[in-house]
Amino acid sequence: MQVVTTGCQFQKHNNMYARLENKNIITYKRLPVQFEDENGLHLNFRNVSDPTKFGFYNVVTPPYDSISQRLGELKFNKKKKVFTYSVSDIDYTTTYEVKDEEGELTGETLPNYDIDAKKLDLIKSVKEEANRLLTPTDWYILRKAERGVDVPSSVVTERGSIITKAAGFETEINALTTYESLLRYSIVFFPREL
Repeated sequence: MQVVTTGCQFQKHNNMYARLENKNIITYKRLPVQFEDENGLHLNFRNVSDPTKFGFYNVVTPPYDSISQRLGELKFNKKKKVFTYSVSDIDYTTTYEVKDEEGELTGETLPNYDIDAKKLDLIKSVKEEANRLLTPTDWYILRKAERGVDVPSSVVTERGSIITKAAGFETEINALTTYESLLRYSIVFFPREL
């Protein structure tokens, strides 16, 4: 059984820290070279053995699916003693009210995530990739049309496979009904073998 991991996994940012200062969370790409607090100036602070004693905690990214979720506000997790982001689901069904040229509402609502436009975009990508794959053998077709020279059967088979796969992708794309499913759809004409 093959395990496929999707989305983003829990990860510690490379030496990224955060600290609560005056009721605000301040992030640091790494520990400062020097740090001053009520106890004075601490030189060579990057080499401190336990930055948590000074309120510096690691910033970590929680596991999330980057297609259906987004990271939110940075908060302190008391249980894990780290700063981490909240995770929220993306609602692909939201709409907005259309305004006219004067800024007045027209009464019409449109989706924020247009399924039909996304389908057209994916189908355009399929056609562009099919064209890219067909281009190297186009000269056989031109030679046949201009001079009547037969196209090798291997070329006919390869081109037929590309055209058939492109048509199949287009059918599959048109059958998808949610924006998220369109985002998850991948177009691979000839998968690489591992």
